[in-house]
Amino acid sequence: MKQTYALALFAALILAGCASSSKSSSPAPAQAAASGKASDSRIEGNIPADSPFAKIQLGMTQGQVHEILGQPTDTKSYQTGKAWIPFYFGPDVMRTDEFYKGQGTVTYTGAGVGGVHWKVYRAVYNPAADSFSK
Repeated sequence: MKQTYALALFAALILAGCASSSKSSSPAPAQAAASGKASDSRIEGNIPADSPFAKIQLGMTQGQVHEILGQPTDTKSYQTGKAWIPFYFGPDVMRTDEFYKGQGTVTYTGAGVGGVHWKVYRAVYNPAADSFSK
C-alpha cells in the first residue's frame, strides 16, 4: 500500500513539475529546426545596397549563390555534432564555408537522407576578408 502511495506521489510531482515549467518567448530548437532556421542562422555585416552580397538570402541553394557571387576563392567542409547523433536524419549534418576575397563568407548546411542539398545557413559580409580559410 505504501508503494502505491509513493508511486502516485512521484507521478504527481513529475506532472506538476512539467506543468509549471516556464515558457520561453523564443522558439524551441525543435521548432527552429522544423522551420529551417536555426537560432544562429543569419546574415551579418553592414552590406552596401549595391553589393552582390546584398542579394544573398537564407535558404538559397549553392547554385543560386554562385550565379550571384561567382565561384569562391576557397572552401572548407566539415561535420557538425549532429552527425554523431544515432538515428538523426535531419539536414544539418554537414556544413561548407565558401570564402570570397573582398566580400566575405557564405556558410551552407546540408546532408540528410537522400544526399547533400546545400542551403545558405549564414552569410558574413566582410570587405577586408582574405581569400583563404583558416
